[in-house]
Amino acid sequence: MSLPDPDLTPSLPDVGIEKPGPRLVLVLGLLAGIGQAYTLPMLSPEQVTLATDVYHHAAEAFLSGEDPYAVTPPNLPGYYFVYPPVVLGLLLPYGLLSPGLAYAVQTALNVLATAGTAVVLVRTIERGGVDLDRVDRLLIGAFAFGSLGAVTNLLNGQVNPLLAFGIAAGVLALERDRETLSGVVLAAVATVKLFPALVGAWLLRVRAWRTIAAAIATGVGLFLLGVLAFGPDLTAAYVTEALARESSIATFEGGPDPGINKMTIRRQIAYLAPWVPGDLLFPVGAALLAPVVLASYRTVETLRDRLVALQATLLATLILLPLEPFYFSLAVFPSVALLYLVGGRWTRRAFLAGFLLAAAPLTMSSAEIWIETLSLSPGMADAITGIARAAFSFALAPMYGVWLMFGACIADQHRHAGPSDGVPG
Repeated sequence: MSLPDPDLTPSLPDVGIEKPGPRLVLVLGLLAGIGQAYTLPMLSPEQVTLATDVYHHAAEAFLSGEDPYAVTPPNLPGYYFVYPPVVLGLLLPYGLLSPGLAYAVQTALNVLATAGTAVVLVRTIERGGVDLDRVDRLLIGAFAFGSLGAVTNLLNGQVNPLLAFGIAAGVLALERDRETLSGVVLAAVATVKLFPALVGAWLLRVRAWRTIAAAIATGVGLFLLGVLAFGPDLTAAYVTEALARESSIATFEGGPDPGINKMTIRRQIAYLAPWVPGDLLFPVGAALLAPVVLASYRTVETLRDRLVALQATLLATLILLPLEPFYFSLAVFPSVALLYLVGGRWTRRAFLAGFLLAAAPLTMSSAEIWIETLSLSPGMADAITGIARAAFSFALAPMYGVWLMFGACIADQHRHAGPSDGVPG
């Protein structure tokens, strides 16, 4: 496949000219991340090394002949290993290391991956026709490491920074006509957590046929490798234990709780249509999101168009499932790039505001703290708290940001597509 010329068309002179907005948003996002780096270890010390501890104990259990999908760290009941056997194979060395050393290794890998993501972001923005100043490059790199989501992932010892880099690198490879490499990388990302496989819809839209073929071959190959290396019993355990457990999360029976930290369209469905059974939340959510994504697929002629379409795809993927807000870090590419590339005054403002909300730490608990500090009368405080609880029951603050970014993606596509352009069937 040969993608269209990545340079933006000269009829869009507003792109990349206004830099104060992106800079301000990145600075505010950094402040939120710095706050998270300070408060998370103090208020929730069990969150530090949490993910790597899970990887370590799962690998240790397998090496001891136990079921890796049935064990949890001694101090972290309820946290299980959820990745397929082939990924467990890559993490087996963690079972031979102490938990602290395993966390150190994972952190080193995450730092390298995050640095790679920052480099790809800078190159993508410049490839889109924007001349970045040194302050912009520094802010982009700092945000990649210091956003709330990045800080949480680094403190947890999550694999998400590696996946974020994989998405960025896979897309960059596609833009450089290295389609096979792109498919291999994107399939590897999807193998770890499955839901990134929905990026395949974007690959279909840009008609990256060799990338799709390479991704399918890689995905099937990795699955078969897991079966051959670890046997069908472990694969069956992965499906019946890990996947079944994950699919039962956040069905919001009895209505959404404003204190539950899940950023998902399931919350809106449960709030507006509480009669929808939990096992239908996924297909109903997919049906609601499909038109939004398709509206962002109107044209893929320029690099910016393709990034906007990818942005909508990733956002829809993240909110279709019941994930914590820090998973927004998986969409750091192309989100940060689009801060500089999205054009149009109101479209840009909507995207900047949405990005800031998605990167913000505002929760029901923090809202209650702010309400208490205002020293309001009991009646006024109760009224404002009630409004806040209703707002957070319907959607978390990052979710409102996601919807704003959806609107910006659709508006941006509408501005750039010609009257005869449309989404192919």
